[in-house]
This record gives sequence, C-alpha cells and structure tokens, in this order.
Amino acid sequence: MTLATLFILCRFAHFAAVMLMFGSSLFTAVLSPQRFSPLITRDLHPLLLASTWLSAFTALLMLAVQAGLMGDGWADTWQLATWWAVLGTTFGEAWRWHLAVAWLVLLALRLPVPYRAKVLAGCSALLLVSMAFIGHAAMHAGALGVLHRFNHALHLLAASYWFGCLLPLLACLRYLVQPQWRSDALVALIRFSRWGHAAVAVVILTGVINSLIILGHWPLNIDSPYQRLLVLKIALVALMVLAALANRYAIVPAMGSVPTLAQRGLILACWCEVVLGGAVLLLVSVFATYAPG
Repeated sequence: MTLATLFILCRFAHFAAVMLMFGSSLFTAVLSPQRFSPLITRDLHPLLLASTWLSAFTALLMLAVQAGLMGDGWADTWQLATWWAVLGTTFGEAWRWHLAVAWLVLLALRLPVPYRAKVLAGCSALLLVSMAFIGHAAMHAGALGVLHRFNHALHLLAASYWFGCLLPLLACLRYLVQPQWRSDALVALIRFSRWGHAAVAVVILTGVINSLIILGHWPLNIDSPYQRLLVLKIALVALMVLAALANRYAIVPAMGSVPTLAQRGLILACWCEVVLGGAVLLLVSVFATYAPG
C-alpha cells in the first residue's frame, strides 16, 4: 500500500468517525426525549466509544502519513522532526488544534452520562469546523477564503447531522414495536426529520457554493479526474435525497396503516442512505487529493 492510498483511507475513516460521534451524541443529547435518552444512550455507547477512539487514532495517523508524504516516504512517518515540520505548514496550523480536541475528547468519555453526550457533541462540532481549514477549503485568502471556510464548515456540520444520525436512527426504530417506548421513539424520529429537512437543504446549497468557489466556473469539465468524481458524488447525494424523501413522504405516513411493513421500509431506506453516504465520504477522500482543474 502506498502512503497516498493510506492517507485516503485514513481521511475516510477519520471523517466517518467524527461524523458518527457527532450524530450519535447529538441524537442522545438533543433529539431523544428525556425518558428515552438513557435507553438509547446505552444502545449507542459501543458506537460512540468506537468512533471517539477511531477519530483520535486516525487524527494522529494522518499527521504521520502526511509527514511521510512531505518527507522521504515511510521512513519519515514516525520521525518527530518531520512531524514538527508538518505542524508548521498551513495544514499543520489547523491540525494542531484538531489533534488537541481529538485527544481531549477521550477524556469526555469519563464524564457522567448526563453530561457526556453534550460535551462530545460540542467537541465533535469543533472537530468538524476545524476540518474546514484544511484541503481545498484553505486554497483562498482574504474575504473569499473566509467565505469558503465558513461555507465548508456549515457543509460539514449539516452533512454530519444527516449521515451521523442514521445509525442512531436505526437503533431508535427498533423501539417502534414496543408499546412502552413507541411514543418516545416517534418523538425522536419526528425531531430528526424536522431538522433533517434543513440539514439536507444546507448540504445541497453549501455544496453548490463550495464547488463554484473551488472550480471558479460552471459547467464542469469532464476531462478533469477531480470533476468527474465530483459529478459522481453529486449523483450519489441525489440518490440519498431520493431515499430520504421516500422515507419521509412515502414510508412514514404508512406507519398508521401498515406499521410492520412501514418499519421494514424505514430500515431499508436508512441502510441505503448509510451505504450511499459511506460511498460519498470515500469519493470525497479520494478527489480531495486531486487538483480541481
């Protein structure tokens, strides 16, 4: 495996872990009713634990791989002198804060349960915002650079709400068939859906703005590998939107008449969105390493 391939895989794993941490903690701290929250917190604890540790590990691993890419290959991946050189670059200036938050988040796992999810939600939001200061989002200076970073931060937060809450939502759907928890699960589902509309709209709008700022023109040039993968990403996001719309406006209304069939439909549609969202993340991790032109 080359360092470039490892960097892509690390980037994919890191983004997925931070998004899942954000979505899981937000689902338990904000979207779940107070009576239901301890139950869903228990169910999501393994996911939250795994995503938190994975985000911390991959944050450090990305620094090591970047050191190898900047230096003389694998030999420089664990050279502290090269690490310090990387931390002095534009990428490194943002990544110092990112690393600090990623590893401090591990301490939040030791907080009492009522506070843990709220702190993790806040810290994971900081991690997502800090990602807007690396890669193509950091290619411009001045007012355009500020606009681009702010727009990309909104894009990451909205996308993380949408993608990161899907697995918690699947855990929540199991309680729709349990009479004592059905009403609480429905409340969580309705809250997710209400904010989900806004999240999807923000993802689309900020995604268009990001593309226009990065490319500087429209339409796309299909001869460019970056732009070909961007077109594929847009197609996958469109499929995610269709799955979300089917969930909200076709399957959810059927909960009253055919609850068992509707629940199966919800689960299938959510898994489709998870798979499509994972594919989008992998695509972004690949073409983020390409030149936009």
